[in-house]
Amino acid sequence: MSENRSVLSFLNQSGQGLYIPLYQREYSWDSDNIEQMLEDLARGIQRIAFKEIPDDSKEIRFLGTIITVVESNRNNIYPVDPQAVPSRIEKLIDGQQRVSTIALMATLLTKRLTEISNKVKQANPIFNEVKEICDLWIDQRLAPIFSFDLGRGKPRLKPKIARGAKDYWTREDAVDEAYKSELSNYLGHFIQAYVDRATFPCLSKDKYGATLLYKNGRRIESWLKKEVATAHEEKDDSFAPAIDIIENFNQEAIWDYERDNLVQIIKTKDFSNNKTDAYILSELVQTLAVCHYLLDRCCFTIIQPTDDNWAFDMFQSLNATGTPLTAIETFKPTIVNTMDTASGYQFKDSDSDKYFKKVEDFLAEANNAQQKNKRTNDYLTSFFVAFDGQTISTHFSSQRQVLDKVYSDMATIDDKQQFVKRMGNYADFYKMWLNYTGKDNSCFPAIDGVSESDLASMLILFLKSSNHKMAITILGSSYSNIAYNVDDAKSDFVKTVKAVAAFYFLWRSSYSNSGLDTTYRDFFKHHKSHDGRCSLSDVKEHIKSVLATREIDTFDKWKERAKSRLKYDETGNEIIRLALLICAHDTIPDEAQLGLMKPGRVGSSKYLSLENWISPSLKTIEHIAPQNNKGNLWSADLYDNQTKPYNQLGNLTLLPQDLNSSAGNKSWKEKLLYYQCVAEKDQTKLDNIQAVAVASGITLNESTIKLLQDSQYNEHLSPIASLSESNSWNLSLVEARTERMLTVVWNIVSSWIS
Repeated sequence: MSENRSVLSFLNQSGQGLYIPLYQREYSWDSDNIEQMLEDLARGIQRIAFKEIPDDSKEIRFLGTIITVVESNRNNIYPVDPQAVPSRIEKLIDGQQRVSTIALMATLLTKRLTEISNKVKQANPIFNEVKEICDLWIDQRLAPIFSFDLGRGKPRLKPKIARGAKDYWTREDAVDEAYKSELSNYLGHFIQAYVDRATFPCLSKDKYGATLLYKNGRRIESWLKKEVATAHEEKDDSFAPAIDIIENFNQEAIWDYERDNLVQIIKTKDFSNNKTDAYILSELVQTLAVCHYLLDRCCFTIIQPTDDNWAFDMFQSLNATGTPLTAIETFKPTIVNTMDTASGYQFKDSDSDKYFKKVEDFLAEANNAQQKNKRTNDYLTSFFVAFDGQTISTHFSSQRQVLDKVYSDMATIDDKQQFVKRMGNYADFYKMWLNYTGKDNSCFPAIDGVSESDLASMLILFLKSSNHKMAITILGSSYSNIAYNVDDAKSDFVKTVKAVAAFYFLWRSSYSNSGLDTTYRDFFKHHKSHDGRCSLSDVKEHIKSVLATREIDTFDKWKERAKSRLKYDETGNEIIRLALLICAHDTIPDEAQLGLMKPGRVGSSKYLSLENWISPSLKTIEHIAPQNNKGNLWSADLYDNQTKPYNQLGNLTLLPQDLNSSAGNKSWKEKLLYYQCVAEKDQTKLDNIQAVAVASGITLNESTIKLLQDSQYNEHLSPIASLSESNSWNLSLVEARTERMLTVVWNIVSSWIS
């Protein structure tokens, strides 16, 4: 018998216990497996939330085949407590790694929903609704994934999974006595806490620290707390925010029926702190999207042979090839057959052979099957956006169908060869993109030695560290001009990098990620190229059009948005770092307005460089007035809890990590001394730091003095260092700095497009 069933449908069977036979290997999923699973979940949710598919029900994530055999003879279970045998025992022949991980994840989702529910106080009008939603998900949907109800014993709920020779389902024995395997032991303790409504056990490092269970559980928990729970803050595009989820998911799938009152609270976007109703509900919706996608949209093909022999034959048959093939690998025979059967052509040594090898070389860099599968998914997803703007699934069968259809629709053999050539060039660029680190201040390989290649290389690292993968589509297409030896191709590529970086910077300093990817798809939907190339003028024209549509195409319009968006904790740190480097580039202290910078001579202070981007001296964002006004050492007007002026661009600078840590929550007088030291050129004055500090009533320890004396000279601190301790660092100065810095930023960034 074979059938497709959702995760919930398969695992939410009354009295179902899953028995892992003794001969099965231990739990062995590694970090690559976990990262692939988390990325699949996040990407699937984004496809629905960002309307890349018509509706929620059209998104299905296939998790592979599960082979089980129903065990009717309890004597085949060892060890066994006759009073605690599940009413339905299924031996897991294939699929234990996936099922074990899903059971683990269900416990961590249960824990997260409980934590979120507990944030809402009983007096809060939304208390009953939030509790109802969380209780329903936990009791009826998540608990059956990691447990089954025996109907007797203490507790009645038992771990869903038991491993032969190590675990036995027990009526009343202690957890540590009955469950010796890491997973079942953890499930047993978790269930006990769940039933007792006690604090959930953490994955104790003392108890499970050397195991993959511990490492995987901590990674999943970190993902749920740091990426899923905070997605509405829109710091990056790794997970869909609640506002997009609630607008494009069926609300019944999230919380059983439409709850307009809760939706309206989310739409207020009151995220001033993590205790507001809007913040908590957004966190809830994002977590529930994971629950729904994992349980309802992910599915298995369930095969249940009637006996073990048949099961093992099936298992061997499905796994005969060892490492699963990717859609690209199964596409190659189509190309070979097409070329070899066409009159006057053959595959060997043809352009198709040469350029398909580039794709194979790109995939060959993966260390294992999971990494190869991820590379394939990322490459094909990006390639087909650049091909015609389409969004393709990460499912093997769907990818294979798209490749076959596009290739077969090519009118001539030469067109088909051109398509493979395009794939090869794109793979070449993608490999360069992934491998490029700027190590030893080396420029991006495709443009080494070209004018402004250093700046372009820095901006490529900026786009990479911002995780802006969609940039690959335009840059990969621009690289095709280099591959085709088009005149001025390298120079145009540099200008394209600058334009794309400027576009991303202006968008993210004004808006969240929502809708950004669509602008790239729209470009390629209307700009279809036979050979994959795109012109610099077409790219710039599209960027200018989008900026105009979003009303950020002029300084005044952009500035109004950037004032509230280009702030620490409002947008990604890489955006802030780039802004601060721009503000330091060829600027000098403004003597007429102390504390501010103004344009200096060209070449006077080159901060926009590859060397500075990767320099540890400019790696850390420093709050001048610290985020916490401990001891009330700083001007109170910087600490409004709603607007958080201390996060404004004007209150930020760059420092080495060690100096940043040392400066900490010091007073203005002491911090000013730090900045003056780092901005000091005269080594003699630096050697007298101790005397200067004593004269100012400041006590510095020897390690701090050494740190400052050895620090690299950083002239970007000169505008701040021009101040004296009699100057107040307050809201007025921070706002004036912000205004000036936005002007400097706009003048440079907008020039990269115009």
